[in-house]
Amino acid sequence: MVETANQQIVRRVFEEGWNQASFGFLAGRTADVVPMHYNGQTLEATADSLSGLVGVWRAAFPDLAFEIRHLIGEGDVVAVSLVFRGTHRGDWWGLAASGKSVEVEESMFFRFEDGTLVEMWELFDEQTLKRQISEVLEA
Repeated sequence: MVETANQQIVRRVFEEGWNQASFGFLAGRTADVVPMHYNGQTLEATADSLSGLVGVWRAAFPDLAFEIRHLIGEGDVVAVSLVFRGTHRGDWWGLAASGKSVEVEESMFFRFEDGTLVEMWELFDEQTLKRQISEVLEA
């Protein structure tokens, strides 16, 4: 199956942006400010803030990697199902580095207008991540 241009951009967000910490390919492909809906909040994302966010995550999980499980596009929306993996080597959410490996599922939706990314939604399993890196894991 041939991916649309929008699907290719979303694939690159994870394969190049997150996995290689390089978002240069987004130049000219996003609105100046992209609303990102997460956990009942709307944050304002920019190409620069995405790069900064990757830096924060990589400080805590230097080997972080996203694996795309499903990438589906319909009209101007692309949905992606992911698995995030990494090793907790730095402080995160007030928790000291545990050295524990984590694996967390995530889903995102990206909306485009004429090939430009204009809006995002993220569903991330924070509780699983917190449980996996906590000092005491529940059985």
